[in-house]
Amino acid sequence: MVTFVLVTGGILVGNRVVDSKLNDIPRVGGLTLAPGPGKAGNYLILGSDSRSFETNAAQQKAFGTADEAGPPKSDTLMIVHIDPDAKTSLLVSFPRDLLVKTADGSTEQINAAFNDGPQSVIDTIKRNFDVEINHYVEINFEAFIGIVDAVGKIPVYFPYPARDKESGLNIPTAGCISLDGNQALAYARSRTLQYYDSTRGDWVDASPLADIDRITRQQGFIRKLADVAARKGASNPLTALDIADAIVPKLRLDTQLTKQDIFQLVNTFRKVNPNDNSAIRMQTIPWQQAPSNANRLVLKQPAADSMLAQLRTFGAVNGPDFTKLQPSQVTVKVLNASGDLGAAGKALAGFQRYGFAPGEVGNTSLLGNTEIHFRPGNDARALLVASYMKGVGQVVADSSVSGDQVVVMIAKDFKGVAKASTHKHPATTTTTAKKSGTSAPTSTTAPGAAGC
Repeated sequence: MVTFVLVTGGILVGNRVVDSKLNDIPRVGGLTLAPGPGKAGNYLILGSDSRSFETNAAQQKAFGTADEAGPPKSDTLMIVHIDPDAKTSLLVSFPRDLLVKTADGSTEQINAAFNDGPQSVIDTIKRNFDVEINHYVEINFEAFIGIVDAVGKIPVYFPYPARDKESGLNIPTAGCISLDGNQALAYARSRTLQYYDSTRGDWVDASPLADIDRITRQQGFIRKLADVAARKGASNPLTALDIADAIVPKLRLDTQLTKQDIFQLVNTFRKVNPNDNSAIRMQTIPWQQAPSNANRLVLKQPAADSMLAQLRTFGAVNGPDFTKLQPSQVTVKVLNASGDLGAAGKALAGFQRYGFAPGEVGNTSLLGNTEIHFRPGNDARALLVASYMKGVGQVVADSSVSGDQVVVMIAKDFKGVAKASTHKHPATTTTTAKKSGTSAPTSTTAPGAAGC
């Protein structure tokens, strides 16, 4: 979020303007952060549910009082991994119900770490995932509303009338609906979304995975917000400056974020299309239900280790050269992890169309994100397959894969097979697959309508 805000806000107008913007930003002091690896870095983005901004009864009615909400929690937790040299940008969301070890050795949900402040979250991430945090960004309810209103109404497609009694979302008609700041917050907070089924004359659950579905909606909304801001800023520099004036003071950043850091962000993102999934990848850390509690989550291995390895790695990586391979040299097996009938067969036909040798099709446990499994040593084959998958798919080393085949486990984020792209796919880790429980698809929400 902060990268999109700073870049599309038009702060390239000069050093004095950048200095004035920096002076307007509320800072969070006293944080112990890892030194940034050159131009790159991991930005921790926290969405705080603090009600400290409330000053009147209307706000208390809309969001609940501080007494009702309890201690501030970070129900939205993302790490944005920026690496200009490797030409990669990755946003990884961590579900609020993910179980982690605290400093005293107890087990808690990750969102509870914020009870003891931002440093506790930073330490929790390092302790549990061995990921260093270089910069900190915090956005509360009021800031989120202000950011959206500064950019302008954001179009979101609703296939049916929608509501969420908990967040206050109320969309009476289907279609492409332009959301203002308050509506956007209700949408981004929604964990109990319902659609109106006219055939039944009743409201039905549209978000069976609660927070996981919410994460998918949040990631999609960030792209839309960035797209609208980028287009407005490109068409009118004065509008871009107005957006920056309105947005920047609403953020809370660490004291170490300097003008140089901001210019590096600008240079990294100034030519990036927010809608290009290969340029800015947004994923959720692979998860599964906790064995002892179906309402809590734990990491799903080995896919989680592979994604965490990307957050730890900076600098261009000279991976296996898959350009010398032909599709006919790779056998692709497709497993349906989406729950959609016939999805594996359709995907395999797509790979065949480009000359890949067909393997088996079948079903597997539901996954939140598409995975591409390969036997250690066959990295190049897996990367060749990945290059045909429109930027979707986590590459995972898996010793249970037999021979030279590549196993594609398609989830609901799978977008089909297309001619090989030129962007680099994520680095891989050599880990052994473990038997695990069932994880669920990322979302059951309908795709956006064209032009929305």
